[in-house]
Amino acid sequence: MKETSLIIKICDWVTKYSIYALVFLLPVLFLPWTSEVLDFNKQTLLIGLVIISLFSWMLKVLISGKLEINMNKIHIFAGVFFSVYLLTIIFSADKYGSFWGWPLITSESFLSIIGLVLFYFLVSNALAKKDIIKSLFIFSVSALVVEIFGVFQLFGWFIFPFDFAKNIGFNSIGGAGGLGVFAAVLFPLMFVSLIKAQKWTKALFIVAIILSGLIFFLVNYPLIWWTVIFGSASILIIGFLKRNIFDARWMALPIFFMVVSLAFIILNPQINWLAQKSNEISLSHSANFQIDLQVLKEKPIFGSGPGTFTYDFSKFKNESLNKTVLWNVAFNSGSSKVLTSLATTGVLGVLALLALMASVIFYAVKFLVIKKNDSDQDISFSILGVGLFASFIAGIASYFLHSSNLTLDFLFFFIIAILVGLIFENRKEYKLKSSSSLTLAVTFVFTLVFIFGLGFLILDSQRYVAEATYYSGLKSLQAGDIDGGTKKLEAAASINPGADLYFRQLAQIYLFKIQSVLTDPNKSQDAKSKAAQTLVANSVNAAKIATDNNPESSGNWLIRGYVYQSLTGLVTDSNTWAINSYNEAVKLDPNNPYALTQRGIVYYQDKDYQNAKANFDQALNLKPDYSNALYFSGLIFDQAGQKDKAIEQFTKLAQLNPASATDIQKIIDNLKAGKGALDGLTQGAPVSEAPVVTTPSQTTNPPAESQP
Repeated sequence: MKETSLIIKICDWVTKYSIYALVFLLPVLFLPWTSEVLDFNKQTLLIGLVIISLFSWMLKVLISGKLEINMNKIHIFAGVFFSVYLLTIIFSADKYGSFWGWPLITSESFLSIIGLVLFYFLVSNALAKKDIIKSLFIFSVSALVVEIFGVFQLFGWFIFPFDFAKNIGFNSIGGAGGLGVFAAVLFPLMFVSLIKAQKWTKALFIVAIILSGLIFFLVNYPLIWWTVIFGSASILIIGFLKRNIFDARWMALPIFFMVVSLAFIILNPQINWLAQKSNEISLSHSANFQIDLQVLKEKPIFGSGPGTFTYDFSKFKNESLNKTVLWNVAFNSGSSKVLTSLATTGVLGVLALLALMASVIFYAVKFLVIKKNDSDQDISFSILGVGLFASFIAGIASYFLHSSNLTLDFLFFFIIAILVGLIFENRKEYKLKSSSSLTLAVTFVFTLVFIFGLGFLILDSQRYVAEATYYSGLKSLQAGDIDGGTKKLEAAASINPGADLYFRQLAQIYLFKIQSVLTDPNKSQDAKSKAAQTLVANSVNAAKIATDNNPESSGNWLIRGYVYQSLTGLVTDSNTWAINSYNEAVKLDPNNPYALTQRGIVYYQDKDYQNAKANFDQALNLKPDYSNALYFSGLIFDQAGQKDKAIEQFTKLAQLNPASATDIQKIIDNLKAGKGALDGLTQGAPVSEAPVVTTPSQTTNPPAESQP
């Protein structure tokens, strides 16, 4: 019996302290050895510690023969939300990215949802009330560390030596806006915790509130001030209804923050004395909603799939964006969490999220307003509940106003779990007798969970090793070690063959190496030929694998088209394959002038001037100042004998590219003299422009990324 009791205590300790470690580490964590330094690492931590905590809790249940569950209806809504997310994965445009996340958006992935829902279940079921309060205090300490670091960054006082950290927009949450939302959502909870705090802990919450106010002031985004207003107003309303437990004098602080927030929203004062201002680019709500409507016409129930907003944006963006400085920006998330989810998880996904929010609000209001407080402990929990409820309302407001990330989603589910733990006190106990059907069912479920959980741990570990290897390869390439970098990228692709990103990059590297092999003076002609043939085959195969892994990515098709286009004369029917690839890219990104121009160039190389002109005209209609399209459009006019129109195109080109104006002027002189545009010129403009296909930000996780 003593051995059994000791094992139970150890399991209980592992369960609790895995959660304590998670709530402290996740907000502050970032690591420099992966290309995505924030959410990818946080997701690995989340999955690892949640599964360890879950396994130890299951072992405790089986050994003790006793299962205690906090039975409540919010569990049902959380289960529905989880199930709907699972269905959206099945119908996703990119099942790999929607399930795992990176190189799509990590926080939107099903793996992250698995971790968050299991975390919610463990906190609300495996922890006693005193343990829940302890976990909340630990999280508050972590939040204080986050805010201190965030303020240092906003002032430009960079602590860490990493290049990505030397940016005022970087912090451990994700962007200045993310830090502001984090502080605004936590503000009501910090305020109520200050009321409840004893002795030295008051100082912690006073500092946290001061830092929060400083962050609001330094970030100064309207959406942050609105989030503060919603949180403060919730405190005031519940505080007014619960006047018997609140000292009205404490209400001065939320009133102060409400008034300040309104003043900043109405007057919009600018903080000019700051050396730098952190700005973030995002879609407007109206532009986001227009994209949502287009997606819902095609996939109204389940949307395009979690994390796939960048595909929706590419397919349905307004063509007028090409006439702005943002023409080459691809947004990987929308203007808000809810509007992003409307496109990616459809009507069903948004309804499941709203239902979960509504259920928590209903039971929280019932607990705070209707329930009588008969003891000092009840009063203490009610006061804490007010702060949690107000923070939850602020979190909901932020979901409608701002895009989210893994830390903010973690905070959202953590608040729900604590509220559930406070509201529903009674836990139903089931005895697991040796011969009962319940014991058999529980053992079967636990076995399934153990097998799948262990599988997730192994696969996620492989992904992590692959990503670390990939990033190391990128660093080697940047340092000029082409062969070493290539080997590391090949190793990453071998470890995680489902990631299209790795093959997309390899296709370009192999293509680059062909030229260096052919110009290597130390190789014989026969050796050059063999090496080049191998690299050609590798480049084509890597590009094909990328599109096979993820055929919904226009970036993959652009790379594949560019590979074929660059191998004209080396690969049979390369131009035909290039056009087919660009056709797919244009279907997925119809308003991209780059794809249209590249397709036009292939037609131009095939002397199909009619189709070439149609593509260049379409590209210039989208972006009248697109240099490559202007260049080849001028050559088309020259081929047609329309010298005046050719001169007009090259004159525009010279104005747009003053650094190349001398060379372009030679072309114009040729045209004016009645000669061919390129007569006497040894080299014109390049016949193809390499695509720049990038992944979501590796540091601050902003809502935008560069595209071709």
